[in-house]
Amino acid sequence: MAADKVAPGRLANLSVGFDSHGAERDGEGNATYARNLVSALLLASRTDEFVLYAQNPDHAFYRSLSGRGLSRVVRTTQWNGFARVVYALGRAASRDCVDVLHVQYFAPLWFRGPLVVTVHDLAFRSVPETFPPRLRAALRMLVPLSIRRAARVITGSEFARRDILTSYSISPERVTVIPHGVDGRFYPRTDGESTGILARYGLRPGFLFSVGRLNERKNITRLLEAYACLRRRGATLPLVIGGKPDGGVESGQRASEATDVRWMGLIPNEDLPAFYSGAAAFIYPSLFEGFGLPVLEAMACGTPVVTSDRAALPELATDAALLVDPEDVGALADAMERVLTDTALAQELRQRGMARSQRFTWAETAARTLAIYREVSRGERGDRHKA
Repeated sequence: MAADKVAPGRLANLSVGFDSHGAERDGEGNATYARNLVSALLLASRTDEFVLYAQNPDHAFYRSLSGRGLSRVVRTTQWNGFARVVYALGRAASRDCVDVLHVQYFAPLWFRGPLVVTVHDLAFRSVPETFPPRLRAALRMLVPLSIRRAARVITGSEFARRDILTSYSISPERVTVIPHGVDGRFYPRTDGESTGILARYGLRPGFLFSVGRLNERKNITRLLEAYACLRRRGATLPLVIGGKPDGGVESGQRASEATDVRWMGLIPNEDLPAFYSGAAAFIYPSLFEGFGLPVLEAMACGTPVVTSDRAALPELATDAALLVDPEDVGALADAMERVLTDTALAQELRQRGMARSQRFTWAETAARTLAIYREVSRGERGDRHKA
């Protein structure tokens, strides 16, 4: 593919390595970030090359990038996941002589060029009980090392930035907030547009909806308790819960006293807008989030949102959602009841949410991330020149 002409004064032909194996894991926040960011980067820059370090180069994600820009997909040696990141990835990036390497959380030990590390949050420190012991130990050991070695750390919210600066010894200017975007497929669908998709799942428009990677951090047990309380008050709408099981939800399922809870499992990306649009309200009482993209996706679909008053969620939602203490089951039930019974409030939340979500685009995320690549690469080249 021919490259576009380069604007005068622009640093051209940058080679960016991107650890894209996370994009291959359906139903995970890291995958959503990697897929949307890489796609937007390829559209934002037609003169720079992106080297995507893959676990499975045949994954459908890489085929979807055809025609978007200059990229090549490189399989890195496997072994186990941590060995791949800390050793094989660095070896591959050094061999390819990339100008900058972008990873999420874990930086390779043997790469000596500029590193950009995205750290979405430090949940493994704040809510460690929601992580498997082996993963928790790896995060505690490797994330600080990665942060210290990074030319720049990217995170999605001011809350997460403050948490990083408080937790680790790093200069404030090296931590940059770049919010995530909302994919263009999330917009309000009519009942007619949603009905056919929802019918495949045995649903009709008009239900409470919650979605996310299902682990203890998502507070599913209290959500079920609040929904049971709502049912005892006379509510009849079903509660629909979607997401990839990630441990810690089985006990909540068994303990739930509520009837009419529908467990959808992993919902395909192409069907998610119908679920958001078909919902009477979106409920997201997470205990800890560095960003909270499902909240924005629901808002973009015109769905009233009830979410947590903790971590980054108040910053993300501002006044466009009902905020509630996620550990107070009664308060959560009250907020759900309010949004279902107060039509004026629900309409106000719809309007505010849609306006709020329009401020977040992947094009903006990509443009700001690309500027970081250029800055750290330029700094490296300047250092080499002085040497």
